[in-house]
Formats: sequence, structure tokens, C-alpha cells
Amino acid sequence: MDNTRKVLRLIHERGFNPGDKLPSERELSALFGMSRGALREALTRLDTLRIIGSRPQSGIYLRAIPAERSIEAMVLFAETDVPLTAAEVEQSVELRGIMEVEAMRLACERRTTADLERLEQILERSEQVIRKGQSLANLDPEFHKAIVAATQNDVFLRFINVFYLMSRKRRAIYFKEPGQSLRSHAQHKQLYKAIADQDAERGTGILRRHLKGVDTYFRMFFADAGKAAAGAAGPAGNAARSPARKTGTRRARAKAVPARSHGHP
Repeated sequence: MDNTRKVLRLIHERGFNPGDKLPSERELSALFGMSRGALREALTRLDTLRIIGSRPQSGIYLRAIPAERSIEAMVLFAETDVPLTAAEVEQSVELRGIMEVEAMRLACERRTTADLERLEQILERSEQVIRKGQSLANLDPEFHKAIVAATQNDVFLRFINVFYLMSRKRRAIYFKEPGQSLRSHAQHKQLYKAIADQDAERGTGILRRHLKGVDTYFRMFFADAGKAAAGAAGPAGNAARSPARKTGTRRARAKAVPARSHGHP
């Protein structure tokens, strides 16, 4: 885990909340057991991702409003197992569905021979993986991103890639379910046929059904993860917060911008 992820994880484990003022760099360096240079580099990246923000003559704060964070910050949260809010999970799943359905429509209109060949190659590799009894956890996002690539819109592809980066760990668990890889592959073949036939109506209908079960799973999975994270913040979690309070954070919290309620793609 690089220093940025380490600092973000430690901030969460120490119990700092959105809107809280963080201790000084010197205090954080001692608290996290990290050199000032390594800490400063990590804080700079967190600032760039709009997870934290500096206030002149005041200090460094965790941003109080999640919407102020960059979309890349959500990937960092997911990779470090820092819970996303319930709203972030719900909205991410909703946005992913909207974007992929539109991608399917555009792909049916704009796909090229090269796009079809790319999709065929992924389906062939999927067949091989399934015959070996292995998971489609890695090939599933490749297929979906190949559909988005067929829109001929590179920025679209960058946006949808965020969801697949966020859900990488969860997707590995999802595809452990017996039969899930086979079911997904069968639906992928139907999606490919619709794109090849340039039948947007049929393709979007198949895709909505394909995403429905996955979206339900992600909502349930992250809700369970959020409850687990909340349970971990019991006596042990409170104990972890005590070093941070010694730095004067308790007084700073009273002055900090009020945080919005949080929960946990």
C-alpha cells in the first residue's frame, strides 16, 4: 500500500470524520510513524483528489461535503476498504446503469469491424476460462469496457472505467458464486449479437436485465460492508481514536464544518 492509501486508511481508522480538522504535519507524522516528506507527499495527493483541503491560518481539514471530492477519490476509498456512503453506493450503481445503457445504444450505431473483433476475442477467452472452471472476474469488465469503447468516445470510457476500478475487489467475490460466470457469459453473447446486428432496442433491453441482478448484489454487498465497518468502530475503534484526540482534534472538531451523515460500490 503506497503512502497515500496508508494515510487515508489511518485517517479512517483513527476516527476522523468529514469536516474534522487534522492535526499538524508534525503530529500526523508521529501519529502515523511516517517521515515528514512521505506524509507531505501523501497529503498533497489527497488534496489534489479533494479529499482534504487547506484553510489559510487554520489548518488541514477533511472535506465535509463528499460531492467536492474528485471521482478518482472514490476509487482510492474502495481500494483501501474505506466505506463509501450509502448514497455514494446507490448513486454509483444508478449512474453506471445510465451510462452503460447509453453506451450500448451508441455502440450499436457506431461499432466498427475492429470493435466486433475485440468483443469476439473476449468472448473466446471467456469460453476458455469457463471450460477451465475459472472466474470471469477479470474478463467481465473487459467485455463491458469494450462495449463502451465501441461508442468511439474515449472520455466516456474513462468515466465508466472508474466504476470497474471501484468494484474490482467486490467483483472477485461476486464471480465466486457457482454458475455466475456461465450466466454472465451467456448474456454477453446476447449483447454481442445485438451490437453486431445494430439492434439498439434489443441490446439495451438485454443490458438492463443483465445489470439488474448485478446492481442488486452491489447494493446488498456494500450495505453489509458498511454495517461491518460500523461494528468495527466499537470499543476497538474508539480506542484507535484516542491518540488523535491527544493532538487537540477534539477542540478542533467543535470549530470544524459540520459533517454530513455517512454510511458505505
